[in-house]
Amino acid sequence: MASSDPGLKPGDTVEGRYRIIRVLDEGGMGTILLAEHVLIKRRVAIKILRPELATDGSVVDRFMNEARAAGTLGHPNIIESTDMGFTREGVPFIVFEYLEGSLLTEAIYQKPGGMPVRRALKIADQIASALHAAHNAGIVHRDLKADNVFLTDREDVSDHVKVFDFGISRFLQADGDRSASGLVMGTPEFMAPEQVTNPDSVDHRADIWALGVILYEMLTATRPFRSPLNDPHAVLHQVVHDDPAPLSVPGAPPGLSEMILDKLLAKDPAKRYPSMKEAQGALEAFHGILRRETGPVATQEPERAAPASEPAKVIALPEPKKKSGVAWLAAALLAGAAGVGFMFAGNTQPAATAADDRPAMSALEADADKIATLIESEARGAHLRAEGIAQTPMLRAAIETDAATIKDMIHGSDFVLKPQKGEVLEVFQLRDGKTSSLMRIPETEKPLAQIPDGETRIATDGRNLAISVSTPVTTQAQQIGGSIVVSASLDLEPIRKRVAPHALGATLEGLSQPIVLVQGNTAAGARRVTVPVTTSSDVKTGALTLAAILPDPVAAPIAGGNPFGLARYAAWGAGGLLLVIYLVGLLRRRGQG
Repeated sequence: MASSDPGLKPGDTVEGRYRIIRVLDEGGMGTILLAEHVLIKRRVAIKILRPELATDGSVVDRFMNEARAAGTLGHPNIIESTDMGFTREGVPFIVFEYLEGSLLTEAIYQKPGGMPVRRALKIADQIASALHAAHNAGIVHRDLKADNVFLTDREDVSDHVKVFDFGISRFLQADGDRSASGLVMGTPEFMAPEQVTNPDSVDHRADIWALGVILYEMLTATRPFRSPLNDPHAVLHQVVHDDPAPLSVPGAPPGLSEMILDKLLAKDPAKRYPSMKEAQGALEAFHGILRRETGPVATQEPERAAPASEPAKVIALPEPKKKSGVAWLAAALLAGAAGVGFMFAGNTQPAATAADDRPAMSALEADADKIATLIESEARGAHLRAEGIAQTPMLRAAIETDAATIKDMIHGSDFVLKPQKGEVLEVFQLRDGKTSSLMRIPETEKPLAQIPDGETRIATDGRNLAISVSTPVTTQAQQIGGSIVVSASLDLEPIRKRVAPHALGATLEGLSQPIVLVQGNTAAGARRVTVPVTTSSDVKTGALTLAAILPDPVAAPIAGGNPFGLARYAAWGAGGLLLVIYLVGLLRRRGQG
């Protein structure tokens, strides 16, 4: 077996920013290292590709898939990618948030017999939420399993789920993705029947099947399809032809077993839930049933009977005296005095200070940081994508030909030059010191501008950002024959949803035209603030800023004016009512006299 040694040892630094601490794990595609950011001392996990795989375009694509999914989805139950890059040897790496906890597989088999039903449903609900977000972004995991689910503690809440390893995920496109045509990919015990029989038909329902396998395993501590001899072919035969053993789970709500077997693990994808949202809704419903059935029940102290030997005592209470009206008058005077007190308190109330503005500004700065992170992630993903394409032998051989020849070569083969969702690719040829475009995919898109190799450019169409990068393409004789430019569209819809709750209006400024994130609302007292969007030195954003309209922090916290003023009028109103009651009572007593 080839060594997966990344050439890094404890104490080494990656790109001058991350100091290696130790090896966390080794897998088929590479090594995961524990590292620390040298400046902010934050611990991270770095996944680095095996050096011998770094020149394989298809492997680099898979590696990049994981970075794109983790870096762009921004879901609390999906592990977050914070950085990407290359080592000095040109090997790509991804930086992830560092998590402490355990794999779901370890938690399942800690005790015999499986997990409690409530715990299993809570975990399954979070997995479904994560995959629902991925599916909405056009991403199918295709290798969802208990080993790719991590349990950690978050804000003193246990069993917080993090889904990871989107390495073989499929990024769905309008015209279909056939980059893995005919390949059976996944882990046998968790693969859906269509992944075995017809890999090209795989869609989001394969992840729904895998969720059913995980839930079955959590409840029983066994998998529905398994081979005593660990024979993958035997497992795949069971997946396609056999039914799983019936579920018998003590304490499970009625219908849970049928839901798992008939709706999650249905052989026919059409009989499963049509989307992960419906699957998540079913899980939440069963979880709600258990909460109602097993929640705390209020008990009352039983009444104590008097001892039989002691007769019950009857105590005669004195007849209450008739109240005079003086109490009403005293209460009215007290209410009036309270109103006067509130009036003086309102007049001496200190004005709001700049500190009242800090929460809104902190939220806006966090929004700007998130935008910068998305830009950096997309830029590094585009660089990885361009590097993988540029190293493809067919492109290196075709870069010296004419446009017609390269189009025939590409369209008549399974060449890797296929744009992913939101991408535009353009191949430039360098000949006799002059540069010309050989081809653009899709051809219907506007021509891409040539970019100096290694640089990143940011443009806008008025709604979203386009990140463009360029990588040189060398000929078979190791000469520069041209370049490949990759332009990827950055969807800002998650940022719009993030900014809207705390800004009356927001725009991204500093590009050829501003991008409206939140439609402006010129409320009284609102003011405009700007926060720079700062990225790392290798991603140039120029004067990109996040401009927002924030509500006036000095505005009264209660609509209608000063809260002391409201209390003042309430006290005087109560005093007036009490005075009326006193006068009515006084007149009634005189009439009786």
